[in-house]
Amino acid sequence: MQKVLRRTALAKAQAARRALKRSQKDKASQWGRTLRQEHIAFRASLDDATRARKHRREDYDLGPLAPKRDVGDAAETYGAMDPRRLEGFSKREEERVDVQPIVSGDRVVATEGRDRGRIGEVISVNKKKNECTVKGLNLVDVIVPEWVRTGENNPSPVRSIEKALPLPDVRLVHKLTDAETGHARDVVVRKLVLRDVWHDKHLNIHKRDRIIPGLDIKVPWPKKPPKEQSEHDVDTLRMDVELKTWIPTLLAPPMPATVIDELRNKYSKFRDRHDEAYVAKKVAEDDAARARKKRLGQAASTPQQEAKRKERREKKALGYGDLSDQILAKIGEVMAKNKQPLPKPRRLRASS
Repeated sequence: MQKVLRRTALAKAQAARRALKRSQKDKASQWGRTLRQEHIAFRASLDDATRARKHRREDYDLGPLAPKRDVGDAAETYGAMDPRRLEGFSKREEERVDVQPIVSGDRVVATEGRDRGRIGEVISVNKKKNECTVKGLNLVDVIVPEWVRTGENNPSPVRSIEKALPLPDVRLVHKLTDAETGHARDVVVRKLVLRDVWHDKHLNIHKRDRIIPGLDIKVPWPKKPPKEQSEHDVDTLRMDVELKTWIPTLLAPPMPATVIDELRNKYSKFRDRHDEAYVAKKVAEDDAARARKKRLGQAASTPQQEAKRKERREKKALGYGDLSDQILAKIGEVMAKNKQPLPKPRRLRASS
């Protein structure tokens, strides 16, 4: 049985090592792809800046003779950017800074960029990219491909879309009421922490409160719109769901005993729970192997080993002898002779 347990532990350890190596390899390959994409995007932005500086120099030098660039294919899309440039890149865990717990529906204010000081509603939050999209803030003109415009009513090739803002560049805005005046006004929350975090692993529900430290003011989460429930002809009726079709009894188990084999692979090398008959069989095999090893050891022993073994058995059969009064008296004399003298108590002198 110990061999089976060791084999199971070894299989689990090997599987864990393989999973760890696979995850590290996938993480490294993903990070490599992200770095390549970032390099391509950086080179594209650098080329755009170089081209813009070149065009500005030409316009300054040529003056009225400068060429017009918003003609031809770029007549309607001149100055707009490629929509692929809007996509951010995933950040490593060590690169993700500690930011405020902001979710969709919150009101935030931009603290950096051209829209600094403006307030907007959060549309979406991406924790992996460490950014959020705010309605009406950081608008950029992007080129809409023709295949996208064919199915829409808007034929314009350029549209204004919100570009994501880094999470460290936004702060939550909360409406507070002044206790003295009774007027409510928007307040920029500098710091926000989470408290009373509760998680139900069975229902996968997270419950936590946002608190402004120092003031102990609870900032409520934005209300989510109710989900629209649509009915269909194939839906099960409520009365059929609540109908009791099986009543439990103590006379028989609710499920057959073999259902455990359907939930766990009976012959898996990772299994650490076994049937009683299987355990008894393995224990009997271990006892038989141990007895066989003992017999082989006795058969291969030398005459000297047999004599020593016989002597040990005889001593064990005699047991421990009783101490006589003379031996006890002798032990007492030796203990009294080797006894250490007690230290003399020190006398304390009275202070004058």
